[in-house]
Amino acid sequence: ALLASKEHDEIETGIQSLGLIGTPAAAPPIIERVRAGLPPDLLETSVITLMALGQPQAAPLYFELLGHRRPEVRLRAIEAIVVQKPSGAEAALQKTLADLDPKVRSAGALALGELRATGSVELLFQSLDRGTFEAAQAIGQALRSEQLPRLLGYLGKVPFHQLAPAFTEIFLRKDISERDKLSVVSRLQDVGTREIKEYFAELTRTSGEKLPPPVNRAALRGIQEIAD
Repeated sequence: ALLASKEHDEIETGIQSLGLIGTPAAAPPIIERVRAGLPPDLLETSVITLMALGQPQAAPLYFELLGHRRPEVRLRAIEAIVVQKPSGAEAALQKTLADLDPKVRSAGALALGELRATGSVELLFQSLDRGTFEAAQAIGQALRSEQLPRLLGYLGKVPFHQLAPAFTEIFLRKDISERDKLSVVSRLQDVGTREIKEYFAELTRTSGEKLPPPVNRAALRGIQEIAD
């Protein structure tokens, strides 16, 4: 009844009350009200409430909101999809890589990385080519070992600080072999810039215990051997 009201505060109370109930039956009325139209602040409240409810039945609404005219709403929909990880999420998020808003493109790329969307790596490389640098981190999270040479090919073409998150993800992944990680360290050392030296120092300082010991030692050697 509150959701059917025309009064802002009553609608907000209805959304919040359903969120507090927390049962699966609380989601459909909110979904229906969102589709009927809401002002921006209540739409955001609705999506946040649906995320808290965590009901799979909200996924189609999130996919619909990826096409909303307001980029803030599209960003919130991406956030909800990452939290819920519904079936069809990867295909839906791929479309955000072509969004008109750069923040949405960046968020979509990062979301695909969070989902370890291996089927989206080619699209992520294309996004990186178009200047969506957040795609680099997502590539590091999702690529397969045989795609490492392609990422390394961006060294010298893309500012290293934009690529660094990708390499950190690779070094910390359990499914990337120690040999492949050592080859990445070697390639970075060959480039040998001061920026890479500083990157190795930061990597070993903050993540050394999480790295395979040979990789950590190789990075430490890189610090010593790269000239100032």
